[in-house]
Amino acid sequence: MDLVRNPIVPGDFVLAKLKGYPSWPAMVVFPETLPEQVACARHCAASHAVKFYPDCDFAWVETAQIQLIRARLLEKPNLVNKRKKLQQGYKAAHQALLQQRRTRRWRFQLQRTFLDTQNIVSADRTLTKIEEKHVDITEHDLIASSILHKELWLRAMKLVEQWLKRVT
Repeated sequence: MDLVRNPIVPGDFVLAKLKGYPSWPAMVVFPETLPEQVACARHCAASHAVKFYPDCDFAWVETAQIQLIRARLLEKPNLVNKRKKLQQGYKAAHQALLQQRRTRRWRFQLQRTFLDTQNIVSADRTLTKIEEKHVDITEHDLIASSILHKELWLRAMKLVEQWLKRVT
């Protein structure tokens, strides 16, 4: 089975075991996101808040009863002879994993777009400083510089538009 032993953090997909139930697919969540009734019911300091799939029930589960689960186990679980509800849990957890991956990809693209835009703005400022220092620039230099400014800003706007298309 594709289980891993690592520190558990919010956002991790896990198999969590509660007394009287089989190990069930869940996601570790921040305690602040728990309903008030569940948040107050923490029994042990060595426990994590989890959200079970597919019903989105919340509970505190002791660390010893939690196993990290690799993505490929969610993608192709061995569901032979498993309860229908457990099968639905695996499918819902897999959908949540896919959504989490899309969100991470969007964040990365946004950060990359932001850095590209920052680099363009920095280059624009550098060009402006150079122009201010060199009073004796020719008309040809001025035209070339303004064309470069325009190209830099157009590139920045294209990057932002591309990112917005991906997000929406």
